[in-house]
Amino acid sequence: MKLSYFMGIDNGGSTTKCVIFDQNGNTITTASTRITMSKPGSGCTERDGEEVWNANCQVIKAALLQSSLRASDIRAVSVCGYGGGMILLDKLGAPVYPFIVSTDSRADKLLTEFQQSGVDDAVYARTLQRLWAGQPGMLLPWFRKNRPEILEKTAHVMMIKDFIRYKLTGVIGTERTDASNTNLFDIHTGKFEPEIFRILEIEELYPLFPRQIFSSCRTAGFVTEEASYRTGLNPGTPVAAGLYDVAACTLASGIMDDSVLSLVVGTWSISGHLTQNLKTCRGKNNTMFSFSDKWYFSEESSPTSASNLDWFLDQIYGSLIPKGENIYEYCNQTVSRMKPEDSDLIFLPYLYGSNTAVPAKACFFQMSGHHTADHLLMAVYEGILFSLLQHIHTLYGNNFPSSARFSGGASRSPVWCQMAADILGIPIETMDTEELGAMGAAMCAGIACGVWDSYEDSVRSMCRVNATYVPDRRRNAVYQQKYLQYQKAACCLESFYSDMQ
Repeated sequence: MKLSYFMGIDNGGSTTKCVIFDQNGNTITTASTRITMSKPGSGCTERDGEEVWNANCQVIKAALLQSSLRASDIRAVSVCGYGGGMILLDKLGAPVYPFIVSTDSRADKLLTEFQQSGVDDAVYARTLQRLWAGQPGMLLPWFRKNRPEILEKTAHVMMIKDFIRYKLTGVIGTERTDASNTNLFDIHTGKFEPEIFRILEIEELYPLFPRQIFSSCRTAGFVTEEASYRTGLNPGTPVAAGLYDVAACTLASGIMDDSVLSLVVGTWSISGHLTQNLKTCRGKNNTMFSFSDKWYFSEESSPTSASNLDWFLDQIYGSLIPKGENIYEYCNQTVSRMKPEDSDLIFLPYLYGSNTAVPAKACFFQMSGHHTADHLLMAVYEGILFSLLQHIHTLYGNNFPSSARFSGGASRSPVWCQMAADILGIPIETMDTEELGAMGAAMCAGIACGVWDSYEDSVRSMCRVNATYVPDRRRNAVYQQKYLQYQKAACCLESFYSDMQ
């Protein structure tokens, strides 16, 4: 029987990837590139819109070429991308401002005002999402206040994966997982509601959001002649609506119910689980629609993740690594040789935002003369995972699930996976493919073109657990004590910034 092939395109916070899979879950080829991030002002993280589209065309072409497949062999395509951020387009679909990436924090001061005035609470009642600086619900009020001339040129507000799908198909629209992660989408009605825009004093911007809201596995359009010329895909190839990247990773992890925790350590630190009961989501920071109509996704997240390590490597540690060494493998090997009791150094990974006090910034605690650069490196690893542990406690209290499935860049490293198991105290499972976001998108493509009838069918065909990391009880005991110090440090920092909010 002839195999079917699907393409998943993943626009992450750091890297753009295109992956081709067959219907049995095997990776045929992967192409990736990094896109320059600019930081033109305090808290601003941006990318040029045309550069983003060009990068997507580049990786699609490269994946097709590397695979030795014909373009006609690709049954369908789909997309996923980071949640938050936005791009503003004019009536002709051209960017009027650079892509804003989800780590953007220019709206932090305005966010504090909204929290103190009760606006945040009013929005939460409808969205079950706390306002966050890097999402459209905060970025648009910031632009209205600070750059109204940009909004005057704007006809459409889009998330990154919806923009790429638009460039492939010419169809303006969004889909449920991404729409429900904007701070502007009513979780009860499943719509963008004018009342939420009114609460945020941006009611005139309501028409900028798409009326077409697709389900993730529905065909949203077909590759146009122009996109075919740019990418090498066949014109007329179906393009499924796709997913917010965490939803894509959850699907590709084979998580279909509330028994397994979904963890992502990439640009953001994310923990979440599926639930059918919205009442259990009240009081949590972030609730969205999942890929399945029957389930919601309850999430705790913050930019307290691997972007902190990238900064540390770029600014401090990278210059110490011998030329020719793989920088991440060198770091992993260094950390693997150290024991958690070797250092009492604590790092709070708040370079791009915190999950405690809004204005809190990153810092090291308990640094003294005997600490080395290696100690700082290990503290960065630990701090990122302590922040993840803090998210899980918010979701579950002390009643953790029996296991978790791990995705994001860190999940490719056995060192990160074992440290996560040791810190969290539960088994950590990784999947057979490294590119879970792209696989989740590809699974939507397979359903859209009729190869599978349901998400359950696609999971049975595509998803396999590759490895399980069991906690070391001795290390877990040490980390429990270090986590208490981490919490104490976070409280100290919250106190320090209390009069700056």
